[in-house]
Amino acid sequence: MEQIELTTAKKMVKNYHATRKQLIDKAHSINDTESIWISLDHFKDFINKLPASATGVRIYLAAYDHDEPHYPNQTTAIIMGTVDKGDGHTDAIASNSALTDTDEGMEPFNRGKACPPYC
Repeated sequence: MEQIELTTAKKMVKNYHATRKQLIDKAHSINDTESIWISLDHFKDFINKLPASATGVRIYLAAYDHDEPHYPNQTTAIIMGTVDKGDGHTDAIASNSALTDTDEGMEPFNRGKACPPYC
């Protein structure tokens, strides 16, 4: 991961709005997520709970079910710790043999505040 220029970040967000977000909004008749806010305390807590064997973090794009009360059908992000299994970094979603969903500190993290509606 590397730092990018603010102008590049703004262009990338604009590209997302002009392409993917428009398609999702139209296909699902929603105003889909454009960002997710995570409190610094929650993010630090997630990082601090990762075990020593963790090698990084993977961010999955996902979607809530239609009956989710706060964000029906909206895009979300799931954050998980990864481990190196010799052939690359993996996690419990990518490889059931790599980890179990009960490994201490490696549980998925979700429930930031999606924008919209919380912008």
